[in-house]
Amino acid sequence: MKKIYRIVCLIMTVILTGYLFVCISYMHRGYTRLMGFYGLEDNTADVVFIGTSVTFSSFMPMEAWNEYGMAAYDYCTNVQFENSLRHSVKEVMKTQTPQLLMIDIAPFLRNHRAGRYPEYIDYNIDSMKYSLNRLALVYEINQEIEGDFFSFLNYYFDINRYHTNTASVKQLNNSCNDVNRGYGYLEKNGGAALDTLSLVQDDGSEVPLEGYDETYFRELLKELGELDCDVVFYCGPVLFVMVEEYGHKNYIKRVVEESGYVFWDFSTELDQVGLDYENDFWSHDHFDSLGAEKVTKYLAEKILASYDIPDRRNDERYEGWHEDYLQWITLKAEYNGQDHSL
Repeated sequence: MKKIYRIVCLIMTVILTGYLFVCISYMHRGYTRLMGFYGLEDNTADVVFIGTSVTFSSFMPMEAWNEYGMAAYDYCTNVQFENSLRHSVKEVMKTQTPQLLMIDIAPFLRNHRAGRYPEYIDYNIDSMKYSLNRLALVYEINQEIEGDFFSFLNYYFDINRYHTNTASVKQLNNSCNDVNRGYGYLEKNGGAALDTLSLVQDDGSEVPLEGYDETYFRELLKELGELDCDVVFYCGPVLFVMVEEYGHKNYIKRVVEESGYVFWDFSTELDQVGLDYENDFWSHDHFDSLGAEKVTKYLAEKILASYDIPDRRNDERYEGWHEDYLQWITLKAEYNGQDHSL
């Protein structure tokens, strides 16, 4: 009997120690962009955008909520890697049953992956909860950068990198309420970052993806084929500075449509969106708040015209969204009132 008691005590001690380790790790994390997603009530996001800062600087979910009752979220990170897209889809589907997934192709246009941009690995893994899905992503990244067992441990158990950060109780469960619903402000600079002389035109040619880029693209297509929801691949209403980006876009568009998916190319619709080249862009492929409001309206109306997305404003499960909107407009007013001119 004593032996059984000791075994039970040991097991409970291990479980409690592991739980405390996980909580402490979450409380010290530095890159927390995706934590707001884990704060959502299960099965309350009808539209989920998955992508990069191109998306989280362009689509304002709370504006779409106020205008159309659309329950949307930007599940996006800075410099999201190509293979992270597939794991992001898995992460979203753990707690949500979206009617529509919007997949940003920007990572493939710019070859975003760990082998090219190891300095951005943290952006792709640090906001995710510990899970087999995160473990698989860390393993893939570690393999691509030719890391060893110790680099793998360093990336997976990020408390090693963040233990000197000040602990935040709000991050106890790697979740917190984000009234922005994933949107991220970028400073308004009056278009000063735009060098119109460096912009290029689409000549209609294709530039195939190769190596890891092609592999990750095909894996994503396969992963999406197993889902029970609508999927749209899209290119944002951005400007291009390299002909190869147009070539990748044209290649991706053809393969996506041949695979039976929808592709929306907003890079050809800047005038329809009503974008002002001097005031609405933060850079050639990012937007300030003025541009984001225009992009949000255009995308939301196109989504509603194409898919049967419900208006949730009178749904009692979404009462918290109304309260968050009040905070959102306050934050928005404070930001827009600042002088960000150069």
